[in-house]
Amino acid sequence: MNMSKIKILSAIVAIIFSFQIITPVLAATIEDRQRELENVRSELYNKEVEREQANKSVESATDKLVEAQGQLSAAQNELAVITTQQDELEYKLNDNLDALETKQKELDTRVGIYRKRLRDIYINGQINYLDVLLGAKDFSDFSSRMFLLRKIVSQDMAMIDDLQEKKIELEDAKAVLEENLQQVKLVRSEVAAKQAVVAQKTREREQIYNDALVEKSRVDQEYEELMSISQNIAAMIRDLESGGGISSASQGSGRFMWPIRGEITSPFGWRTHPIFGDAKFHAGLDIGADYNDSIVAADSGTVIYADWMGGYGNAVMIDHGGGLVTLYAHNNSLTVGEGQQVRKGQMIAYAGSTGYSTGPHCHFEVRLHGEVTNPLDYLP
Repeated sequence: MNMSKIKILSAIVAIIFSFQIITPVLAATIEDRQRELENVRSELYNKEVEREQANKSVESATDKLVEAQGQLSAAQNELAVITTQQDELEYKLNDNLDALETKQKELDTRVGIYRKRLRDIYINGQINYLDVLLGAKDFSDFSSRMFLLRKIVSQDMAMIDDLQEKKIELEDAKAVLEENLQQVKLVRSEVAAKQAVVAQKTREREQIYNDALVEKSRVDQEYEELMSISQNIAAMIRDLESGGGISSASQGSGRFMWPIRGEITSPFGWRTHPIFGDAKFHAGLDIGADYNDSIVAADSGTVIYADWMGGYGNAVMIDHGGGLVTLYAHNNSLTVGEGQQVRKGQMIAYAGSTGYSTGPHCHFEVRLHGEVTNPLDYLP
């Protein structure tokens, strides 16, 4: 074996030896990266679970504020009714006090007259009505004396009857007054209780309002991000159209089916905040669902996106041809991949609450040449 062959053989052996050393190192590096990737994915999943649990356990501050305002308004209305009753009762009470005072004065006047009459009788002695009549000079005088005696007796009897009547009226007025006083005490107690409720509801509303302001700030930030994503989706679809990535020919039937059966929890279009009054645009339909319900393709087509999409969470986009694209967002997990052909009614995802979401549902969008349109125009 000459020297040149020995050198070549030595070089080959060296290369083989170095390759045997490098290969385990590369394999170890790849495995490390894979483990790191799995750890990151696991951490992201745990954070998503924590966020969903927090959304379940914490109610919307806005909903609480609406409820608190309703309770406060109801308490204020009840307070207004009771306060009106109190005013009416106190007005009646004052009237009865005036009436009682008048009746007391009348009674005192009658008692004074009656006492004077008794004093006169005591001083002048008891009149013998028979002596008065027998002392008449003639029949005419007798008739006059009889008339006067009857009048005196009648006045005395009327005075006694009137005195008794005034006394009864005074006692009745006192009874009514006592009843009014009891009613006023009761109503005043109710007013005080309602005032305490109104004060408590007012404090609660102020606290919830502050919470709602914090929530509004967060929602506004999420809304701006979602609008930015929506604009990026439109730009992506237009780029795919211009680059031939989206079919100009129709791939589907043109007649959609519902991606999931459920209640529409939020419609397409502009929505006004119930407290702050600012308007926000909702680019699709939110359809209520349970976790891991099946989400199906509204029509046949090609999957052009199947991955995480920021605030949209796990999302799928399907090209149906002719510039028509459907989007399904906030899914728990996906069952299709980009480039895959799907048929109408085929399951493409499991419902969830990923991204900016407060509960499991399917956010369903329909876009024509990138621009959002009302999904109800395409659904049966």
